[in-house]
Amino acid sequence: MGNYYSLYVSNPEGTPKTLENPSFDPNFGFPNGRKERVMIATEQEMEAAKIPLADRDYCAHKLIAYRACRADVWPWAVKCAHEKHEYLNCEYEDYIYRMKEYEREKRLLLRKQRIEKKRGAEEMAA
Repeated sequence: MGNYYSLYVSNPEGTPKTLENPSFDPNFGFPNGRKERVMIATEQEMEAAKIPLADRDYCAHKLIAYRACRADVWPWAVKCAHEKHEYLNCEYEDYIYRMKEYEREKRLLLRKQRIEKKRGAEEMAA
């Protein structure tokens, strides 16, 4: 509810759009740069494993390993607890990363608004 309120009512210019790419340089604020995220599983591997489009993210390689383990040891799928744990941890870390990126974008948008407001006040005073 809070995100929709800020997106459409209280501050639409200072709220990031979730389905759009970030509007700021990804290395802004990082003097030594950032480590780039790389997809480990290829498109062909995901198609061969019949991974749904919704699950084709940065954790797809762990999902492929988990599904392969389940297929190998079925009906004793409990033997794949380690692979399942790795996959779920990867999904959680990916979620945390995306939330941090959203917060970073939001703070940079608010910073941009403050700077523009300050410049406008200076121009009015001059």
